[in-house]
Amino acid sequence: MATIQEFYTIAAQKDFARLFQFRLLSFGNVQFSPSQLAYIESASLPGRSITNVPVPYMGLSFNVPGTVTYPGSPSYQVTFRCDADYNIRAALEAATFNTFDEDTSAGQYSLPGINSTIQLELLDKKGAPVRQYNLFGVYVQSLADTAYTVTDTGSVATIQATIAYQFWRAGAVSRAANTTINASAQIAPLIGGTNITPTSWPKVGQPRR
Repeated sequence: MATIQEFYTIAAQKDFARLFQFRLLSFGNVQFSPSQLAYIESASLPGRSITNVPVPYMGLSFNVPGTVTYPGSPSYQVTFRCDADYNIRAALEAATFNTFDEDTSAGQYSLPGINSTIQLELLDKKGAPVRQYNLFGVYVQSLADTAYTVTDTGSVATIQATIAYQFWRAGAVSRAANTTINASAQIAPLIGGTNITPTSWPKVGQPRR
């Protein structure tokens, strides 16, 4: 346990990350411009969990690590400030109709490809990226209701989008080259004993090379 003086020295050297030091670079298969992505108000770092497998023996249950799960993958929340022309809302609505449109009973509801990503950067106090998170196989799962009332005093409208994804990878960002280290190079799991790179992943409906 550090003393108050020791804590102050450590905190002054290492500082603290702030919750507003982030930005999104891409948003699944929705083609937002950087100016539209600037309207994102809040997002979150995704979680990851190793499954616990209980192994009982003579009255004692041993805990053995199992496979991985991504608890937030069906319901990753992102909040946008709504622009005056509702273009952001329209793009998110269109994404859901592209997935499935009840007027035609058709849509692109196959498994999202590896290139459909959310890229989240964490920033330092100078605005430079220091760490990047990539969520793969992303699609817009739902849009929340937005309530309007004539008694409001001028609050900015927001759009709550729920995103689903498959898995994520993270890595540090080189300050000198401004490139991500180990965020994209390690995204592919071992398939048949071979480390498949993202560019060689098959498209939906195509055999694996």
